[in-house]
Amino acid sequence: MGINPNLKLNLTPTAKNLKMKLVHIVGNRPQFIKLALLYKALASTETENIIVHSGQHFDVNMSDVFFEQLNIPVPDYSLGINNLSHNEMIGKMLVATDPILLATEAACVIVYGDTNTTLAGALAARKRNIPVAHIEAGVRTGDETMPEEVNRYLTDRIATFNFCCTSHNVDNLKREGFFSGTIRSHVYHSGDIMLDASLFFKNIARTKARLPHDINVNRPFVLATIHRTENTEDVDALRNIIAALNNIHQQTKVVFPMHPKTKALVHQHQIPVSFAMPDAIGYLESLALVQSCSAVITDSGGLAREAFFFKKPVVVVMQNPFWPEMFDHGNCLQSGSATSEITAAYRQLLSTEKSFDTSIFGNGDAAEKISNVIVSAL
Repeated sequence: MGINPNLKLNLTPTAKNLKMKLVHIVGNRPQFIKLALLYKALASTETENIIVHSGQHFDVNMSDVFFEQLNIPVPDYSLGINNLSHNEMIGKMLVATDPILLATEAACVIVYGDTNTTLAGALAARKRNIPVAHIEAGVRTGDETMPEEVNRYLTDRIATFNFCCTSHNVDNLKREGFFSGTIRSHVYHSGDIMLDASLFFKNIARTKARLPHDINVNRPFVLATIHRTENTEDVDALRNIIAALNNIHQQTKVVFPMHPKTKALVHQHQIPVSFAMPDAIGYLESLALVQSCSAVITDSGGLAREAFFFKKPVVVVMQNPFWPEMFDHGNCLQSGSATSEITAAYRQLLSTEKSFDTSIFGNGDAAEKISNVIVSAL
């Protein structure tokens, strides 16, 4: 698993508390899912795990329900920072996080994914010379206009431990000089915690998910989600995507649990919708739907991977998708936001038979590997 030699840090626990204090900084639903599995893996170790919730996702269905369903403790600190510009959000998160790191005497800060919360947490830690572990490192799209791409570049560069989901992610860091000896960061091919979560919760989701009453999983349906800025705040793009889903809905039912931001924009611009449009749903509900659906259309890197894990055909509506590995190892197609492009990609999916090699994301033991590295290194 380890690519570079194990890193040994001079971090001795205080006499008052022999448990190392690990601070997990999270703010959106994919991060809550990853936290749940790593928190579980760390439970048997001599660590004290402290949760900081930035507030980036604050709607009940985007936040609270995840902590409840995934059995994650209530956050020790809630910052309540959201609905701001990127720079303002990161700045406020930095200011709010700094005294928490001092008060907790953190031995390591753990950040997840690619959000403003991720970058703010990593920066706050490194400014205090606290080691940073980045879960889901090395993901690249090549599109540096995306805020997520900038967040990933910077977080990877300043992290002490970079945990990569796939060998492709490791190769990305190699190309950027992480193995040249000039960057003091240790890279590990750990596998994907999202795969751990899908395997652990899949049966629980089937039995305990509380689906909206208007969703019928006993007939074929397409599961859709759209939330990225490039697809929602460009009104023409959003109209085109909804039009494509309306067209598909004429043949196969479309179920679209809507991100609050997307739903507000659909209503604001009076975009006609002919399919089911329930509010955003919890993780167990989403996992139940992806297991039951016939195909997925999304711009979510998390949902696209879950579709891949459960061997469901998926159209990823992004010009530069996060996970190119899926297109080589599964029935996955990329599409722009044009109506004709989405419907053509969907038709092609249905006419293509291709096996799914889920092993490219590991074997479902990523959280255990990450836990072992962090604890042994510190």
